[in-house]
Formats: sequence, C-alpha cells, structure tokens
Amino acid sequence: MNEKGGADAPAIASMWGGLKHGVSHAVLFWAALAVPAALAADATAQTADTPAGTTDRAQAAAPGADTPPGDAEGAVPAAGQEPLVLDVLRVGGTPQSRYDSRETDVAGRLNRDITEIPRTIDVAPEQLLQDQHAREMEEVYRYFPNVVNNDGYGGTREDYIIRGFRRRDDIYRNGVRLKTNSRIDPSTVESIQVIKGPVADIGQMTPGGLVNITTKKPSWTARNRLEANVDSHGERQTMFDSTGPLSESFAYRIVGSAESSETFRDDTLVQRQFLAPSLSWVGESGASATLGYEYSHDKRPVDRGLITYPTAGGQRSVVDVDPSTRYDASFTNRDSTYHQGELDVSVPLSSDGWALEGKLFFNNERTDEIHTEVRGIQSNGLLVRRVEGNDDRDLKTFFGRLQARGEFDAPLPVKVATGFEYRRQTESWINYVGANQVGGTVSDPQSWRLVDTSDEPTGMTARRVEQTDFGPFVQTELTLLPTLTLTLGARYEFTKGSARVENLLGSGTTAGSYPVDRNLTKSAGVMWKAFENVSFFANYADTFQPHNFYNGDTEVFPAEEGRQYEVGTKINLMDDRLFLTAAVFDIKQSNVVESVNGEPVLTGGQRSRGAELSVVANPVEGWNIRAAVGYVDAEIDSADAAIDGNRPTNVPTHNASLWTSYEFKDPSSPLVGLGLGLGVTLVGDRYGDAQHSFELGSYTLLDVGAWYYVPVGDRQIRLDFGVKNVTDEEYLIASGGTYRVSVGAPRTVYGGVSVEF
Repeated sequence: MNEKGGADAPAIASMWGGLKHGVSHAVLFWAALAVPAALAADATAQTADTPAGTTDRAQAAAPGADTPPGDAEGAVPAAGQEPLVLDVLRVGGTPQSRYDSRETDVAGRLNRDITEIPRTIDVAPEQLLQDQHAREMEEVYRYFPNVVNNDGYGGTREDYIIRGFRRRDDIYRNGVRLKTNSRIDPSTVESIQVIKGPVADIGQMTPGGLVNITTKKPSWTARNRLEANVDSHGERQTMFDSTGPLSESFAYRIVGSAESSETFRDDTLVQRQFLAPSLSWVGESGASATLGYEYSHDKRPVDRGLITYPTAGGQRSVVDVDPSTRYDASFTNRDSTYHQGELDVSVPLSSDGWALEGKLFFNNERTDEIHTEVRGIQSNGLLVRRVEGNDDRDLKTFFGRLQARGEFDAPLPVKVATGFEYRRQTESWINYVGANQVGGTVSDPQSWRLVDTSDEPTGMTARRVEQTDFGPFVQTELTLLPTLTLTLGARYEFTKGSARVENLLGSGTTAGSYPVDRNLTKSAGVMWKAFENVSFFANYADTFQPHNFYNGDTEVFPAEEGRQYEVGTKINLMDDRLFLTAAVFDIKQSNVVESVNGEPVLTGGQRSRGAELSVVANPVEGWNIRAAVGYVDAEIDSADAAIDGNRPTNVPTHNASLWTSYEFKDPSSPLVGLGLGLGVTLVGDRYGDAQHSFELGSYTLLDVGAWYYVPVGDRQIRLDFGVKNVTDEEYLIASGGTYRVSVGAPRTVYGGVSVEF
C-alpha cells in the first residue's frame, strides 16, 4: 500500500474486511473454548491457581482437594456424628500473586528470581498496568529509577533513556532484540523488565541497559477477561484475554484488542487492532513447545509536538501555547502493520535437568507515513515548513537460537547455558521531501493552510539497510560457598552490514558494505548472602554497538564500546513482603562517531555515574507499594567544545516515583472489593539539545484511581475510575530537536469496566 496523506479507501476496506474476518473467527474460537475452560477451572482450581480476581478461602471443600475422609463436603461422617458441610467462601478482588513479579527471562538464559541475580533488575507486572490504566508503555517506564521517556519519532515508537543512555532502535521482546517502527500494545504484556547496564552474553546493546517485554503465554488454569475503557479526551478501547487447557497436553491463549481514540492534541486519532493467539504443548517426557502469532495494525499521526523560537544570547524557548496546538498538518499520518511468528521448543536431554532449547522468531512490518516538519522561522516571524515522508517501508527480522541448559558438579555446583544465536534484519523504503511552504506564526501556526505536496517531491531517495549478527555465547553460575555465587558471561559476536541510498530524481548512488567485524563481550558478577535476608552484589560488564548503518556514511568505523561497574545490595524482609534494591554505578561509552567541522570522526563518548533505590512492598494484605528514586551525573565527551562536558539531551539528574494501592480484602468489611490507588512521578530539569540552548523544565505528576469488584455468581465485574495528572500540570516529555518537543497530556478522567470469569 502506498499511502500519502488521504486514506486509500478500497485498500483499507479490504484490509478491514480481512481483519474482521480473522477476528470473527478468533472470537468464535474463544467463545467456544471459554465456557468449557471456565467449567474446567471451577472443577480443578486450588488456592495457588484460582482464576484472576478470586481467592478460595475453603480449599478443603473444593472438589479434588487432598482432604482426609469426612472433612470434605459430601464425605461419609464417622458413626454418631452429624454430617459436616463446609461452605465455600469466595472473596472478590485481585490475587496478591498478580502483583508479585520477580522472575526474569532475558534471552532465555539462567532464569532466576531477581533477588538472586548480581545486578539491578526492575520488574513491573501486568496488574500494575491495569491499576494505573496504562494505555502506552511510556506510562510505565517513568515508574523505574533512572528511566525516562524520549521523543519516539513523534510518539510512534517505543523510546526511553536508561541511566543517561538512549536506546538506539531496539526493544527486547521475550529476549529477542527487535527493531520496530510501531508501538507495543499493552494488552499483550505479561511483565516489563528493565535490566540495568550491559548484558554481555546478549552482545550489542546500549550500555545503559534494556527493556524486555514478556508477552502473555498459554496457561493450564482457565481464565477469561473482557474489558472496555474510555477517557475524557476520547479514548475508546476494548480487549479480551482468554486462556486455559484444551487437554492434559495442550493449552491455548488468545489476546485481542481494538482502539479508536482521540487525544488531547488537535486532529489526532489513534486507531489500532491487535490479535495474538498462541498454543502450548507439554509431552509426557517433559518436552514442550509454544507457538505464537501476533498481528498489529497501528495508525496514528507523526506528532512533532511544539517548537522553540530564538531568544537573546543564542538561546531558545519553547513556545507558550495551548498544549493541544499542532504545528503539522491534519493529513499527517503513519500506518504500520506487522505480523510476528514465534516458536519455542525445549527437549529434555537427561533426567538431571539438562535440556536442549530452541527459538525461532520472524517479524515482517510494513509502514507508510507522511508528516510535516518545521524547518525554520523567518525574520518576519513566519514559519517555514515542508512535507516529508517514507513510503513502502518494509522491515523484516529473522532470529534463531539453539542452546543447552543444565547443571553439574565439577566439583563445585555449576549452572550453565550455552549456545548460538543468529539475527538478520533488512529494511527498505522510499524517502521523499517536498518544497518549503511559508505561512503561519509561532503563536498562530495556521496548520490547516499546509498543502499535501507529496505527489510533487523535490527530493526522493530509495534506501536499503541490511544487518546480520551471529555468534556463540555462554553464561555460567558457580556456587563457591553456600552464601557466595559467581556469575560469568561471554559472547563472541560477528556483525556485518550494508547501506545503499539511490537518488530517484537525479543521478548518483551512495553505497557502503561493511565487512565482518568481531567483538568479544564479557561480564562477571558476585552475589554474597551476608545475612539471611541481606545480600551484596558487584558486577562488571561490557558491550558494543556497530556503526549506525542508518546514517548513510560509507566510511567504516570501529564499533562503539561501553562498560559498566556496579555495586549494590538486595534486602528481602517481612517474609518476602518487602524487597529493596540499592546500587551505585559507573558507565562509560566510547568510539562514538560525531561530526566535527562537517566531517565524521571517532571522538565522541559519554559517561554516566549515579545511584538508585527501588522498593517493592506488601506490608499487609491488600496494600501494595512501589517506590523508586534515581540520580545520574551524565556528561558528553566530545571534540566539539560547544557540547563537551554537557549533560546529554533529555537526561535529568534525578527522578522519583511512588505507586501505592490498597484493596479491602476482609470479607466482613462493607468495603470488600474496593481498591484505591495513588501514583506520583517526578522528573528533574532536562536540556532540549546537546548545546543546552533551551530547557524542558521539571515536572511532578499526580494520578489517582479507584476500582470495585462486583461479584456475579462465579464471575466478577471490575469497575475502574480515575484521574491522571490531577493538578493539570503543563509539562514537556522530551525533545527530538529544535522543532520537535513532545508535550505531556493534561488532566484526564478515565473509566473502565471488565468482567473476569
């Protein structure tokens, strides 16, 4: 599909018809499975595996429970005794297990509780997204210490900064490094894991850390949920999630959502449809396989936000206009569709826990976009803008992994995961720009006057980028003493790539082929359990990133390099009801290509030092707390005196957050089923560019929410209501440049209803 501005009605009708056909089949399949799955759950559920939102207080009376004769309802009483009947008392609400998320599965290595891993890892479970009414991942990122949101190409992609370093293009999905030109639908998220610092056995990555999204998988416990949400700016969203057993060997899951929402920004409509069926199999030998598929169609404008204007002394200021003001045209649009397939297989190799594991992943994403850019402000105050876009953007990613995992004594206990990974990514597109258009002012942009000139471009190029990386890895854990473990990791990675830019309106082609480069990354971490509930850890890790193939340079530079030193403590108190992580770190990046006097040189870098503290607590039943504070001292290392020593763009020196919720659990309380939540996030002052010519300011947001569970037989209905940005604070999220400043949402009232069964 080649879309420039207006919609291609026949193509969209055809696509929508195909989607409705697919969704209708999925809904029929879901409906056919939901009833028997729910009945099966009622027949087999026990306390540990009750459907979401229920707590069975009379497990002894549940069918199938292991109870002595005469204790269960209907059992034959002893001679001379009256029959004893125990009533089943079901309490509505959220199971505590949905707040407890301490497992990490990054790249399928040695999966452990984060309390046992010698590095900082923060995890947010799905339930947190629901209680906070998070409609995008960026609403969750800000609750992690030393993590802030970034521009995200006009709000169309996932984008964040960890410990002062911006991710380049990738986010991790189930341990697979994935470049995407789209947003991640919250309905697919099981948990969000933020791993701080390099992960050497993963290989290339930003030295600040990574975000890994774990998606929902089939469960042998039947659970079904329907949900609908609205807000005061025009949100309209629905989703469903159904999972359960098909037999003793097979389980399914189907997750889907649809949205057609307006936002607080003028002429902005977000439309997306999402569908993710998956199937799991477990054999009698312990072998297992999970096959999954995802379809996503995401349509929204590339919103460049607000702009800045020049002031005295070479400085700039962000315009003071209504936050809804758009400086781009109403025909701005980005239409992205992807199809993803994923297969995970595990085969036991022996009875002592060794297994051979494999993973295959494929993603095909097609995107068309058109947007307008502010190019400058004339001396008479008029804006200079032009139409730009990318047509037929085709992105393909293939990933494969084969690894063995197990443990042995030699003579110390050793756990090991070792294998080989291969990844290939290709992307091609046509980029075009139109002629400059003059009109409108800073205070009155008159964006409706902009004309779609995409059919008459003044410049057009065909671009193609290919990247391949492959190599072996190993991660080991050695138990040196009962209280002391050593974790080692390494990867020897081969990378190669090519870039090609062809001028379609003239002559000339720029092409570069980058030969195979080899990089060894390594890590070491020590975890010492000094006391029963207190551990100390220290780690070192390094990483690399190859030359950015997207910048069009044909000159080959050595890869960027990064490393981190980190020390900290993990404290687990109150019988696992209080978990605290504190750490200090030193990260350095070097070999960054920068432009000096118009020439690319290998002189750039960055250094970040800081500390952070995070607390996850459940002091009493129903009360949950998540608190965090981060500090980072980051500075640019550059041959350019104008930016050398400056703090990087969009990086605050500090951020802090608090989310606390309380849900009444006592069955005798008249408020049972009522939940209340409060969230506070604080982000310090940031600069909008490397030259520090303008500031974005600091901000503090206050969110409140409430929910109430209404029991209806074996089902329960949850009603949600809340307000985001209660104080209606005006704030700026991030800067993508002089004329690209993302603006935050004003006060937003939301409501939702869901049914769980």
